[in-house]
Amino acid sequence: MATAPNPMKLVSLVARGLAGLADDDLRGNQLNLELEVSVWLRRSGAELSTAPRALLALRRAMLEVSALDCDSEPMPLVISDTQQAVPNLCVYLHGLIGRGAASIKLERGEFVEAALTHLGVAAASARLTS
Repeated sequence: MATAPNPMKLVSLVARGLAGLADDDLRGNQLNLELEVSVWLRRSGAELSTAPRALLALRRAMLEVSALDCDSEPMPLVISDTQQAVPNLCVYLHGLIGRGAASIKLERGEFVEAALTHLGVAAASARLTS
């Protein structure tokens, strides 16, 4: 039986996975990252085509819980080649986790959990008001 697509599960898997990666894990050949993305997509049941939107929602949540200046934080470009766009977004988000966590003096994992909680609350509020 196939897993029903779950964008929130994808976001959680990506956020927690990226928080656990070291900078060295993302240098040079990105085969490891591409394999991780594949696992996250399979476990969440999400399609690759839906991943950029979900990852940008994660970005927004991380910025909202951080002390970073949202206006000066770069906006990642999402290219039409989704197979390349998703790993690129993951590399960007990995860096954002580090910057965001440092901005509020949290460990990377704690910062990710705060962003996921914020995102969950925002998603629940959106469902209630629609």
